[in-house]
Amino acid sequence: IDRLQQVERWVGKQRAALENMLQRRKREGFIRECHGDLHLGNITLIDGRVTPFDCIEFNPGLRWIDVFSEVAFLLMDLDDRGYPSFDFRFLNGYLQHSGDYGGLGVLSWYKVYRALVRAKVAMLRRAQETPESAAWREAGEEYHQYMVLAESYIRPPRPRLLITLGLSGSGKSTLARRLCERAGMIQLRSDVERKRLAGMAATERSGSGIASGLYSRERTAQTYERLAGLARQVVQAGYPVIVDASFLQRSWRERFHGLAGELGVPFTILDCEAPVEVLEQRIRERARAGRDPSEATLEVLHHQLETRQTVTGDEQPFVIRVDTQQPGATERVLELLS
Repeated sequence: IDRLQQVERWVGKQRAALENMLQRRKREGFIRECHGDLHLGNITLIDGRVTPFDCIEFNPGLRWIDVFSEVAFLLMDLDDRGYPSFDFRFLNGYLQHSGDYGGLGVLSWYKVYRALVRAKVAMLRRAQETPESAAWREAGEEYHQYMVLAESYIRPPRPRLLITLGLSGSGKSTLARRLCERAGMIQLRSDVERKRLAGMAATERSGSGIASGLYSRERTAQTYERLAGLARQVVQAGYPVIVDASFLQRSWRERFHGLAGELGVPFTILDCEAPVEVLEQRIRERARAGRDPSEATLEVLHHQLETRQTVTGDEQPFVIRVDTQQPGATERVLELLS
């Protein structure tokens, strides 16, 4: 009972604190007709495509909800089934697709709500069973499991701000993605946000030349400022964040170091390295696949080699050097961060 009361107090306190944000999300159109019951039991593969089914049809009030309530249900179910890395893979994929980083501010509240609903269902089911039955014991265990999960959501990990540093093809995005899945972080990709600012799809090609068009100095400055604004949102929502960009200019590294100081969170530079011939091979392979938001070419790489500003002495205390060719690079970074 004490545990339930503790969670209930947190829910009530957070509901009051989030009132303005919830109302703003309603005004901005984030209350929509959703599935309403999006957990793994209602998702299947049909012809290789992930397909939800059995949505709530009998009560519109249960399916006209904040889209992040829908997202939270699936994330909570992934956590409950022991797949936290899939949780953050899906979350980051959704955020990069939708751009709804503001929803992170209500995510923990919705995850607690979804866990409590499942706990309530378990107890209702338990009340229908006899105390001697296996079903009665199983329902009690399920209730306990959901309560533990709800409690974990009211104690989120400490936020921190990390940035990547590296030439095109150095493995920044791959490292960032793996770290996010393993350590529960949010990934902000410059390639995605640059195109979002221009009203383009992530994999759409701009046809821009070196340091021109979508990659001009002005557009690049706008992109980094957008990333800074999003990083602020993520940290203030209580999540650690990795800003996945080249950061080849010292001024932008300083900008984010200052932001981390302003927010009072640890700052880390992940300096991603690989031999030039490896960078070139990765760029060629990525271009052939045509599925990545990056438009970097060999010409872009050579331009970066000529113009980059490497880290200086005063930046060294914040740097973790990562040879992305080496097996276990992700594990090594996680050890150093811990």
